[in-house]
Amino acid sequence: MRTRIILVVLLLGISTIPTSQAGAPERLDEVGAVFGGVQINATSSANITLEFSELPAIVEDYTATWCTNCVEVEHALDDVEETNHMQQYHFHRFISENEDPLGSQEGDERWIERYEQRIPPTVIFNGTIQQVGSVPASDSLQDDYNANLQNYLDIGSGFSSLGWIPDEGNMSGVVAWNLNVDMSNFPANSTIKSSIWVVEDLAYFPDGSNGENYYHESVRAIIELGENQTGTMEITLPSAYDDNDLEIHLIHEVILPKVIDAEEEDNSEDSVEEEDSDEDGVLPSIGLLPVLALTMFAAIIVQRKQQ
Repeated sequence: MRTRIILVVLLLGISTIPTSQAGAPERLDEVGAVFGGVQINATSSANITLEFSELPAIVEDYTATWCTNCVEVEHALDDVEETNHMQQYHFHRFISENEDPLGSQEGDERWIERYEQRIPPTVIFNGTIQQVGSVPASDSLQDDYNANLQNYLDIGSGFSSLGWIPDEGNMSGVVAWNLNVDMSNFPANSTIKSSIWVVEDLAYFPDGSNGENYYHESVRAIIELGENQTGTMEITLPSAYDDNDLEIHLIHEVILPKVIDAEEEDNSEDSVEEEDSDEDGVLPSIGLLPVLALTMFAAIIVQRKQQ
């Protein structure tokens, strides 16, 4: 009997732990699209404009240098890139990270704010479709990713422009951007936030435990430009992990209006009233593991008393 109780408690604990091994494609309805991808080498002055029809699909990959199943995901992405117009962005784990040197604080904060998780490997297509893990939902990851890329963004016509003038030493410079877009193609009250993603084209890091030595297109920093569709800004670039191969990429993210339904609003008001009336009687929350431990301990005590 005691063994059964312990097994039940352990199963309850395990069931709450997220897995990074498998996951079917999931549509993200609560966040807006991600588009853009105009890029310039950070060592060169340039001004580039692309029509929306010329922009690549934006593929974000959350990864780590210790993540072995991330390697399979990234090889599959390389395969589908051969037949699709897409741009990969690899976000390496940074917060509480001891091994991987290629991530950034702002990169992790963005993933937490936008996607509410940091599970490697996770791949996001155009900001609208998420697929977690390395086990395919169909015959192969390549088939999954090709299907995900067929969900084209309907953002109308327009263009995205990026200009860049580096200072001497290439560690800072002036960036100029211009977004021509018809907001009627997006949900009412949406806004668009632009940013510069600083990307390291290739980094050599043989000390990871996933067996890889070279890492491509790592996002080393995110520099917010705000919601102005046109502007200039002086920015400072991070140091490259090695060599001198940083790029600046112009990315646009659709910010959807926050929707609060009537039931949620009523519950929020009720919660505030309860907090006001019972402020002195509120108990602090405790974590899952202490609860499971207490449950198991209590069950064993009851069993002993029954014997």
